[in-house]
Amino acid sequence: MKNKNLLGIIAVILASICYGVMPIFSNACLSGGFPVEFLGKLFGESIPAYMLESPENALSNSSVVAFSMGFGCIISLIVLASKRKLSALKVKPRELMSMSLYGGVAFFATCLLLTYAYQRMDKGSAIVLHFSYPAVSCIAATLFFSEKLTARKLIAIVPALAGVCLVSSFGGASNVWGPVFALLSALTYSVYILAGRYSAYTNVDSSVSTVYVTGTASFVSFIMAFITGEFSLPANWFIVALLAMGGITGYLVGLRLLLFGIRTLGSGTASMLNTFEPVMASVCGIVVLGETFSLQKGIGYALVLGAALLVVSSTVSEGKKLRSIDSN
Repeated sequence: MKNKNLLGIIAVILASICYGVMPIFSNACLSGGFPVEFLGKLFGESIPAYMLESPENALSNSSVVAFSMGFGCIISLIVLASKRKLSALKVKPRELMSMSLYGGVAFFATCLLLTYAYQRMDKGSAIVLHFSYPAVSCIAATLFFSEKLTARKLIAIVPALAGVCLVSSFGGASNVWGPVFALLSALTYSVYILAGRYSAYTNVDSSVSTVYVTGTASFVSFIMAFITGEFSLPANWFIVALLAMGGITGYLVGLRLLLFGIRTLGSGTASMLNTFEPVMASVCGIVVLGETFSLQKGIGYALVLGAALLVVSSTVSEGKKLRSIDSN
């Protein structure tokens, strides 16, 4: 049992690393490549031109989401096919509507808002602000679904707000819109989470719901890109590879590791360990994109992540109490 728990812990940490790396792929697609300073460390003076940041190779925000979600949907379908579970895609109309409207649209909005945040502030700081979603979900669940607001959840709101203020002020934001977009992504992701808990598709297998959620997110993104005139095709094979790597990292490797961790450790413990994701995103931002780290940002990070841990630990305790009552 101990060895299985250890494997579960390792799986969740590796999943967090995968999700922490994903913003780097998205940013590279939005910028048309990687910064010359980072590539110089890898290749010296012989830097491949197609890897360098270039406005001509950059994809629009909606195009990045459309293609990355499209790859995610295709990869999810391949995983289902490998398990011979394609028949599971036959769901009830109510479940389909719920997955598309609440799941897919909310997930599309989350990914799109994050791409806008990435362009206006440090990527690590954007992910940290996004990780205020446990506190947002807690408040929303209390207001709309009559969930109990425990002392720990109530206390968590204070460090969450304080951390948000610090990261917003010292997060490398070029203007106020970077933090605003990151915080809005926490709101839309909370909708996605609560939909998975309370909507009609609550009992649908996650491997099936992932297909519909990513498929809807991709479809809506393509529609938005065409309507706004921002649709753009990848300029070269390298951008295609970055989009595919994002899909593979997030929806093949990362998701499967996270699901294994959840099955092994439980959703509460896995969620607590998953707070390693913004730490990894910050490290990637510093190493790859040359972002800076400061004491103020560090304090803000600690407050936001501490608030997330408080909310999740309260949820874990509630789950243990319920299981104890049921067993008696």
